Amino acid sequence: MGERRLLSIVIPTHNRSKYAIECVKSILETNSNEFEVVVHDTSDDSCELKAWAVSVSDDRLRYVHWGESLSMTQNHEKAIALASGEFVCLIGDDDSVSSQIILAAKFADRMGIDILTPEIKAMYSWPDFKTRFYGRAHAGKLYLGKISRKIVKKNSAQALKISLDNACQGTEGLPKLYHGLVRKTLLDELRKSTGLVFYGTSPDISASLGLALVSTHFYVVDFPFTIPGASGGSNTGRSAVNRHKGDIKNDPHMRPFKNLTWPKELPFFFSVETVWAHAAWETLSFRAPELLVDFNLSRLIAVCKARHSDFRAPIEQAETYLFGVEGRRYSSEAVRLARLGFFFERLVGKIKRMLHPLPNNGMKAYGPYENVRYARLKAEQLLGNDPVFKE
Repeated sequence: MGERRLLSIVIPTHNRSKYAIECVKSILETNSNEFEVVVHDTSDDSCELKAWAVSVSDDRLRYVHWGESLSMTQNHEKAIALASGEFVCLIGDDDSVSSQIILAAKFADRMGIDILTPEIKAMYSWPDFKTRFYGRAHAGKLYLGKISRKIVKKNSAQALKISLDNACQGTEGLPKLYHGLVRKTLLDELRKSTGLVFYGTSPDISASLGLALVSTHFYVVDFPFTIPGASGGSNTGRSAVNRHKGDIKNDPHMRPFKNLTWPKELPFFFSVETVWAHAAWETLSFRAPELLVDFNLSRLIAVCKARHSDFRAPIEQAETYLFGVEGRRYSSEAVRLARLGFFFERLVGKIKRMLHPLPNNGMKAYGPYENVRYARLKAEQLLGNDPVFKE
């Protein structure tokens, strides 16, 4: 292994060469030798990515092809283990990063910051991306929101408390490894304490909760040094057309998870909400089991009832179990109140869509662009000349 670099950008992938190749190309176009791109590939198809990676003569690229089937979480675990940089950023194979991420890592190192989480103010939709409400209106578009360039210090324990109160539904408000910068020593600490960085069926949720447990604070910056992508074949793409749910034993996302254990407290079906909850539950079980009593199961049941009435049986089965367990944060009255609160949240969302009826939701749209490479170049043009991370 050569000299340790400032930053490792880690990309787990599986059977998605057409996205991953452009993703990696876009990052390697950055004019810096202070980072590496780590790709861990479990593809079992024709794997154009492997053939392309072998042909690349760039020592910043570390490509590993794993010949056995792995779950998403296992793939992420092996990918992160390859990182050697002072800081680590985990992204998806249809995403990219801005060259500002190098300045961000230097800034974090200089200021003694272990976790730097950007607000999501840049997004790219691949040409095959569509949604229920807007069809293909997003296809090929780069979206940029208003940016304040402010950096705010956050309390990790408070962020964790808020997340538990929301049944850990997403990484919003938490420290992030996925589309964030994390000092590698924190990941080493997570691995040293339990043997793994990730638990459960959602690596990004698991990492965020783990980081909240091993840190006292983190920083949030209102500047997009990463560019999340959304493609038709991704979990984001499935969610956008309401197809990101189903039977746990048969869903393609879930099948690779061997010997999967599922807590009786959680409804036994596959959805965004239950996967997030499962990852959170597993992470807490291994890292901080005393916090499971603070997991707001009433909120989870309420959200599942509101969004997934077609899975009534497993939801009711979880409820029946919860009624007989003491010490769990659950009651029928709390579910009723949580459903009412969730109704108003959805109402506010509909009102916002009415106020901003176009698919950009008030953000500036650019493009269309045929892949994330060109979208990244446009983002560089718009954002790259005004660095927020001063030397």
